[in-house]
Amino acid sequence: MATQTVLQKYGTQLLFADHATDFGAAPATAANSLIIGSPTDVQMNLSVIANGAAWQSAKTATLADTGAAWPMEWVLGACMESTATPAADVTFDFYWNASPSATAGVGNSGGASGTDLAYTAVGEEQLIRIGSLTTVANVINISANIGTIWLPHLYGSLVMYNNSGVAMVADADADEIHCTLTPIIPDVQAAA
Repeated sequence: MATQTVLQKYGTQLLFADHATDFGAAPATAANSLIIGSPTDVQMNLSVIANGAAWQSAKTATLADTGAAWPMEWVLGACMESTATPAADVTFDFYWNASPSATAGVGNSGGASGTDLAYTAVGEEQLIRIGSLTTVANVINISANIGTIWLPHLYGSLVMYNNSGVAMVADADADEIHCTLTPIIPDVQAAA
């Protein structure tokens, strides 16, 4: 009996960063990059976020690869830069606002707006928890595998809580900060 092998491949990443002001096509320091290929940019200004505050991204464009089909599983990575060195074992916490609508103010979960601005709603229990980047005592903290998420709708926005004990770097200095959602797509190999 011939068997098939199921491998995996990457789809097109979503790149959450301050594309409007600070972030170019990649972080200023190449070693801090979590980017694979040519990602789809999503506006999210993660600079100047105080400890204990949260921020949400603009809503994504469609996640569909073809027609109305989209990858089921995505993995979150993040590169966070703080104004000072945070203590070890504090966190940046990430959630997803799943939405069936492409319109910013329509169909959002947890009081999210679908726009790039502070998230002040007390609604994280209605968002999908992705995971936490647990810090080491460095100004820059990076994790390529914060958690995986199965996205239930074609649209959504990323929400990040800064629970690191220190603020994020100021505008014009946030050229390292970025988050990536990378689709993991099954790749069924022909029977051998």
